Amino acid sequence: MSTLNTNTLHNLKHKRPIIYSATAFLLILSFVLSYALIPGVVSKSAADKPDSGVDILKGIWISYIDFEPAGLYNKDKEEFTDNADSLFKDLSKKGFNTVYFHVRPFNDSIYPDSSFKWCTSLSDKKLKYDALDILIKASHKYNIRFHAWINPYRITTGKIFNPCKKSSTNRIIRGVKEIITRYDVDGIHFDDYFYPSKKKGNQFYKVSIKKRKQNVNKMVKKVYKTIKDYDSSIEFGISPAGNREYAESIGCDIKTWVNNTGYVDYLIPQVYWSDNYHRNGKKITLFTDTLDDWTSINQGNVPLYTGLALYKSGLKDASDRDWKKYRNNIAKHIEISENYSMDGFVMFSYASLLTKEGKKEFRACKNAMK
Repeated sequence: MSTLNTNTLHNLKHKRPIIYSATAFLLILSFVLSYALIPGVVSKSAADKPDSGVDILKGIWISYIDFEPAGLYNKDKEEFTDNADSLFKDLSKKGFNTVYFHVRPFNDSIYPDSSFKWCTSLSDKKLKYDALDILIKASHKYNIRFHAWINPYRITTGKIFNPCKKSSTNRIIRGVKEIITRYDVDGIHFDDYFYPSKKKGNQFYKVSIKKRKQNVNKMVKKVYKTIKDYDSSIEFGISPAGNREYAESIGCDIKTWVNNTGYVDYLIPQVYWSDNYHRNGKKITLFTDTLDDWTSINQGNVPLYTGLALYKSGLKDASDRDWKKYRNNIAKHIEISENYSMDGFVMFSYASLLTKEGKKEFRACKNAMK
């Protein structure tokens, strides 16, 4: 399997604490006169960062629907802190090195003093402590990178802010700035919610695909620049729908993102099917075919991580039969991803690690998680 590209590794390693001995310090000083490092001193932002000396990204999404199963819903500060510590300790033990945590699911936020309303998925009433700060510190304590997951346009399920309006983009930028300037995050993450589908009657269904892409691209490019202007080591990535044709129909300009600078640091296509998919009476190797499609268009060496459907463990689906038939689907999908030189994988989502069928699927991934 390929490793993360050079720029990404550079950005990750930039965050590692560096403490030089006196000898090393003198050597560095003699060769690099224009740049001095004081022995034993670490920048505030770097001090608590996880060790990023890893090749393969092994991630998990923690969605707003996972807050309660994770023991984070409606807790006082002491219990929340204990449960957050247990959560990340367990994820580290399982082999995960990156978390994508829902910070702004629905035009809201899980952190205090925000310009957005309180996220009632975390607690019924606004907390008197900073949950996000606790989560990030617990994540870094166990050497797990923390990406703040935002739904940029979504107001409610099926309703979004108008992507063509500058006010919508400005609202997104304001939220991103709140996070990157106040919290020690390793990345900002968007998922696949941009425009609704083109189905007649949906909000903005008359907007053309071309116009959708133009509007989303303006926003994505501005978010990327905002992040990099503040701290070039903070990553920005998106997790589009695995069906590329559908992803493009809702505004994702995939080819532009992977083949040009200034848009994203990575993509996580949601490849949520097995290779025993049936359509019109024919079997389709849909997982492999989808990976083939995504890797074939990536000429810009943007890291691609496979989004894996752990939530489908044990699911009975007449079209996608392997989920019910086998309990090693995720392990097989990781192996196929390796064959396509994907740069890692991310599982959806945390709560599925706690179910009977999800545990069986995950146990089969033992070698991949080492």
